[in-house]
Amino acid sequence: MKPVLIIEDHPMVSQAMLGHLARVDPQLGLQVSEDAGSARVQLFHSSTDWFRIFLDLDIPGAYGLSLAREIRAAGRQAQCCIVTALNRHELIAETQRMGFLGYIVKALPYVEFDIALARILRGDPAFPAAAPHTHLVTRLTRRQEHLLDLVRHGLSSKEIARVASLSEGSVNNCINAAMKALNVSSRSHAVARALELGLLNLTPGGHLPAPKR
Repeated sequence: MKPVLIIEDHPMVSQAMLGHLARVDPQLGLQVSEDAGSARVQLFHSSTDWFRIFLDLDIPGAYGLSLAREIRAAGRQAQCCIVTALNRHELIAETQRMGFLGYIVKALPYVEFDIALARILRGDPAFPAAAPHTHLVTRLTRRQEHLLDLVRHGLSSKEIARVASLSEGSVNNCINAAMKALNVSSRSHAVARALELGLLNLTPGGHLPAPKR
């Protein structure tokens, strides 16, 4: 049996995935994790050598690409395919850049969904045709990520300047640059977008000193 992990919290969707995969390859050993915590146990603390991993981006304990980045950090992205309702070019482009095997949008017609799954099981990449490989991928500096994380905790520019040992003007300039990179017009939207792209941790261990330039 080839072990396959489905990370999906919606029972109807997970049952549909089980049916799709069993139809494509009856030799698969299928298992479902319904939240990020149980998925981490299966991914990082079990001896199972997962043949394929199918990851929904919106499950309890994760948001956007946060768990996807953990999978990449563990070196398992080449066995993992995103299966999500989010048909977003920046998310598709980022998963391609990180070396994931595919990105399947749940709204695909039934036949196309099966074809995409079959490609993934064969080890062939499967990404939406409408997503150009040259799409600009959002990048933030370590300092921009750090300051946005402080914004997320409700700190003002003055408070961030004190925590990060920067001038208030430098804080504002850095956050404005991050907003421009994320193509948003407010700090709250910048935090939300950075979380979605997995650029900020969901459960940071507190306010850290500013990273070195």
